[in-house]
Amino acid sequence: MSDSELSRNLLLTRASIWLAMTLVAIWFVFIPWKIHQISISESDFGFVLMSFGIGSLASIQISNRFLLTRFAPEILIKIGLLSFPIIFFIWATSQSYIALLVLALPISISFGVLNSSVVSATANYEKKLGRKLMPFHMACFSIGGLTGTILGGLLLSNFETEEYALLIASIFILSMALALARLRTILHAPPNQPKTVLSTSRKAVFLGILAALNFVTVGIIMDWSALWLTRDLGVALALGGGIIFAFNSGEIISRLLGERLLERYGDRTVGVTFTLLGCFTLILTLQAGNVPIIIVGFFVFGLLTSNFFPVLLGLGITNNDAETQKNVGDINLIAFTGFVFGPTIVGFLAETYSINLVMHLLAILWALLAGLVYFLIKPK
Repeated sequence: MSDSELSRNLLLTRASIWLAMTLVAIWFVFIPWKIHQISISESDFGFVLMSFGIGSLASIQISNRFLLTRFAPEILIKIGLLSFPIIFFIWATSQSYIALLVLALPISISFGVLNSSVVSATANYEKKLGRKLMPFHMACFSIGGLTGTILGGLLLSNFETEEYALLIASIFILSMALALARLRTILHAPPNQPKTVLSTSRKAVFLGILAALNFVTVGIIMDWSALWLTRDLGVALALGGGIIFAFNSGEIISRLLGERLLERYGDRTVGVTFTLLGCFTLILTLQAGNVPIIIVGFFVFGLLTSNFFPVLLGLGITNNDAETQKNVGDINLIAFTGFVFGPTIVGFLAETYSINLVMHLLAILWALLAGLVYFLIKPK
């Protein structure tokens, strides 16, 4: 693969996940409007999110077991990206709770196929090139969330009709998807499948569980930090997203530099030592009880822990193409369960005890995860 061919393939994978996550983040901004528009409760909408999560899990499994064993991931990426904004608009503008619930399945399948294909392609490029490409992939994931939040706010502020704003967003993403689909990328044939079906390895299951717990802890920041700041710490509503913004900013910076950091310091230092330092810093800043210091602590936490998940995925890469695809797919599948079921578990803990306790558990749990991963990584 030449440099020009590599650049086009990387542009496809990175821009695709950025665009998809931008549209997802725009939707998060529009959720309060949708709940009010069709007059449903937060718990009812929780079932919509669960339907989306279950559909995503099913599509990831279908992609790993069937689609990616028969089709080049680059083709699936283009199909997923082209279909996603179209199905999204139909789903987001549906006028009843039942329609919103049912249509959550096709939109989640489209997203699941796209995400699985991007992860598979990135792992394939890592293996063939001997480079650490997963951190930049995760950076595009984070950048999409940040840009989508900003765009969502701008759309709501400048358009009186929410449906029209969603149409503009969908057309924008679709036009970008059409431009990406015209890229002349190199198609990588699916790996030769063994005569016997590969079973899920114990290592992949273990790494997947660690990744799922990691996703649960990220969910603590995304789902509960705004409420914690505004209700418990007395911050104004307009500044309630301060922790999310600080954490995402640290994540993006670190992941953009992730390949260089991993090449210079190695997986063990970046995945374990940096993570432990981030956890220690966060616990110290939480004790201060000062909001600006806490926000700085979450920035440093994001900066030092953001490459933990890419390191986990990298541990699933082996010399066998089929085994690599299977391992990475299984880790990604199990990891996604943290997003599906994590909010319910964390919500129970926050209601039973306190969000403040949950924030401390976040740092402690992540430190324990890093300690476990230490024994899986060979020193550089």
